[in-house]
Amino acid sequence: MYRLFLFLFWLLPLFFVWFFASAFSFGAEDSVQIRQAVDLVTPFLVRIDTIGGHEKVNDELVNEGAGSGFLLDREGFVITSAFHFLHEPSSILLQFSDGSKKVARKVAADRNRMLTLLKVENLSDDFLNKIFSVTPKVRTKDSILIGECCIAVGVALSREEPNMALGIVSGKNRIWGKALQTDAAVGPNNYGGLLIDRQGELLGLLVPLSMMSEELTAGAEMYDAGVGMAIPFEDIQHETVLGKLKKGNDLEPGFSGIHFKENRTFIGEAVIDAILPGSPAAEAGIKTGDKITAIDGKPIDSALGSTINLRSRYAGETLTLRLLRGGKEQDLSLTLSTFPKKKNEK
Repeated sequence: MYRLFLFLFWLLPLFFVWFFASAFSFGAEDSVQIRQAVDLVTPFLVRIDTIGGHEKVNDELVNEGAGSGFLLDREGFVITSAFHFLHEPSSILLQFSDGSKKVARKVAADRNRMLTLLKVENLSDDFLNKIFSVTPKVRTKDSILIGECCIAVGVALSREEPNMALGIVSGKNRIWGKALQTDAAVGPNNYGGLLIDRQGELLGLLVPLSMMSEELTAGAEMYDAGVGMAIPFEDIQHETVLGKLKKGNDLEPGFSGIHFKENRTFIGEAVIDAILPGSPAAEAGIKTGDKITAIDGKPIDSALGSTINLRSRYAGETLTLRLLRGGKEQDLSLTLSTFPKKKNEK
């Protein structure tokens, strides 16, 4: 018994050495994988510096620091967060991963998802051939899992060494169906940067968004609360978004004029409580008391589902609503407009 005790006594330190060495080895492999994922996307990231413009937007001081963007293609289109351009800068300077600096012009804005498309000219063929020899894959929204590991990446603080933050995907279809949510540290310095998975595949583009306000700066105040938002790359690449932006067309949020009972939006049925006179819904013949059962063939089972579908759309889009009225279903066509301007807006 005594000999067995001595054997275990000498074996115990060896066990701890093995245990901590294994733990350290796992952590090291984990770090290497994260770094490899970041290195895969970093060549496509662009540091954005803006010069001039307004000091305040919506009576708030505007961040004039550097931002991040993503080089979409060989044509020189760069997608980024609209947050960097709220003060309407007079000049935009982009720094690429090869160290080159180019003056960019603003092409168009997506005011529904807080995106801005920029363009630069005369990028060198050597640079383009090098970075586009391998391009990151884009994950579909359906393949992204709540709880999976993700990394927020930007180059605003340093073009040579990207800033990164590790977290999880904590939600999907947030901000009325527009965004992924993450608990990775996301703030003004990495708006316009990327949310990627551990293989370096693209999940989304980091932007500030809020359900509580439609103001231009809404969402930026949540950067230190463990709530970050990213527009899924699948949506950015959709022809409705990218195709129109490249042609210089600004995109506006779609407005229907449909209202549900305020205290039933999240739990109630999609029974319409009110229709704004003169709105697209009124012109389409939609009436109070109608129940929405499907939009563009997709079944709707709640007021929340209907609101998410409508609020994620753009002005000018035409939808087919299936309505239950008087016990009978019928289809009506609804073309969304821009939101009516407030009295204090020009």
